[in-house]
Amino acid sequence: MPRAKAILFDLDETLIDAQAGLKATHHAVARRLCQYLARSGAKVSEESIRAKLRALDDRMNVTTKYNRDAWWPVLLGEIDAEPKISRSLVKELTRLYWATYAGASEPYPDAEPTLVYLKGKGYKLGLVTDTDGSKGWKKRRIKRFRFTGFFDTIVIGGEDTPHTKPDQESFLLAASNLGLRASECVFVGDKPFTDIKGAKAAGMRTILLKRRDWGIGERADLTISSLAELPRVLGDTE
Repeated sequence: MPRAKAILFDLDETLIDAQAGLKATHHAVARRLCQYLARSGAKVSEESIRAKLRALDDRMNVTTKYNRDAWWPVLLGEIDAEPKISRSLVKELTRLYWATYAGASEPYPDAEPTLVYLKGKGYKLGLVTDTDGSKGWKKRRIKRFRFTGFFDTIVIGGEDTPHTKPDQESFLLAASNLGLRASECVFVGDKPFTDIKGAKAAGMRTILLKRRDWGIGERADLTISSLAELPRVLGDTE
């Protein structure tokens, strides 16, 4: 791959362990919903709620529907429960979801060392991620990570731009913030249907970090299985 001037990254499941966060989150939300449903005499197990929430989480990610407030009536409908829940419970579940997720999603061990290495090689670095559905949540989550100090630009699609990925707006904004053309940037992300599709549409070269097989989406220029492989595929190993 010809040398780029900037390397841009996605956040969730690219730099941080989203699966660990989701596991803890699904347990917490399922436990709270079990308590809620038990009051009305409904007999639903936490395990069945977790299974449906896992499937809903994947489906909503693929369709880029990130507003968790809209998820809970859908989830209750799918477990054959009364979908009309109070606004206060909706807000409580969304807060519980993100607070638990933030506390359990830690950076991958090779995330910060990779960023330090690339910074030392003279690359500009950027983060291009999407809104969490409620304005401000993603920015608060980002602030807790020490490695974000290495980024020369941070763009939150759906907040800093009108649309989320795979729209090319957030990718182009990040390149513009760096004073570069999109063709001078490489984007690294884990989701073919948002990260790779959007970056390619913007004119960037793309690297898919394959954390799991989604079975759909765009083909990247290169595919890796860990961030530690980046120096090699970028041609920067000594």
